[in-house]
Amino acid sequence: MQLKITARHFDLSDDLKRFADKEFSKLNKYFNNILDGNLVLTLEKSRVSAELSLKLNGAVLNTNANDFDMYNVVEKTVSKMESRLKKHKAKVSDKKPRDGQTIKSAENWKNE
Repeated sequence: MQLKITARHFDLSDDLKRFADKEFSKLNKYFNNILDGNLVLTLEKSRVSAELSLKLNGAVLNTNANDFDMYNVVEKTVSKMESRLKKHKAKVSDKKPRDGQTIKSAENWKNE
């Protein structure tokens, strides 16, 4: 999994890049199939906005946050993405076969 960090209207420091990578690595414990990540940090006057986009198998999840501090905006964005990943994982794991049958009952039906 790779994280691409883009800075708009300012120069990205190494400390901020390391912090963003560290925060981004926390997302692996919620969902293992993250293919790619893109973090865009934008500075507009004194306000910082962050947009985080993750590519998963069969889905793309996006979050954004605004704040006055760059480190806080990265934390907010990652925490929002954590909740989105939890919801997505629950949605994917709760999928059932058609007609409301479970896989086990469908196998028993074929054997009868």
